[in-house]
Amino acid sequence: MSERIGWVGGDQPRHLYYINEIAKEFPVMGGIMQTRGNAVPTIEASADAKDKSNWTRHFWDRLQAEEKYFGKQEDPKFPLLKVNKEELNSLNSVDFMENIMPDIVLVFGSGMIREPLMSALPKDTINLHLGLSPRYRGAATLFWPFYMLEPNWAGTTFHYIVDTPDGGDIIHQVTPKLDKDDGIHDVACKNVLESTKEACRLLKMYPDWIKYPQKPEGGKNFLESDFKPQHLRMIYNIYNNDIVKRYLNGEINSKEPKLRRQP
Repeated sequence: MSERIGWVGGDQPRHLYYINEIAKEFPVMGGIMQTRGNAVPTIEASADAKDKSNWTRHFWDRLQAEEKYFGKQEDPKFPLLKVNKEELNSLNSVDFMENIMPDIVLVFGSGMIREPLMSALPKDTINLHLGLSPRYRGAATLFWPFYMLEPNWAGTTFHYIVDTPDGGDIIHQVTPKLDKDDGIHDVACKNVLESTKEACRLLKMYPDWIKYPQKPEGGKNFLESDFKPQHLRMIYNIYNNDIVKRYLNGEINSKEPKLRRQP
């Protein structure tokens, strides 16, 4: 393809794997990379000992899973503007994007894009959302399907960005093949692997994409504040991280999602 690609994303291994793999096949002219902070966030000192243990296990296991699936990821080789959360939607970001003049911008792992950056991006700005919209929008949306005992809903959505969280027209959705030994982080990493392959397929199809409008009703926009340490008790203390196995064995029932996909 001859179109110029830009990127807006995070700095964690899953985000870097996505864009580094794409850059092997397509002309990425530059990107804005947001630092996402500590990969193992702190928990309140007053938290219950059980919750502290689950918290540490959850986030350290995520680090180990990303190392297993993505290996060591380096910063992309194309021009980068590194920003923090407060700088993401700044005039510096606008200037950077206007200088590289992309035809398409891929978004994965950044904070919410707002003005003035929003208006500086091309109409074909596509977010990879780790969640199946509209049922799971917002934050931690590969966690909540496990908490709700529907691991087959842990998938991803490619959609156009708009000024509401994960609410733009859908291009494509992905769910990975589940295996009995998969824990919550295996499924998350397999989603990124599969979605990266599908992103390359979608770029080869550009601009012949079918667009699927999202209905405003239905689903939930999960906030970062919705996720609490106590929620991890469901994953680790009640089910010992074997929710996928119990689903595949028929002990847990969940209807199948109706995915929006390109042919």
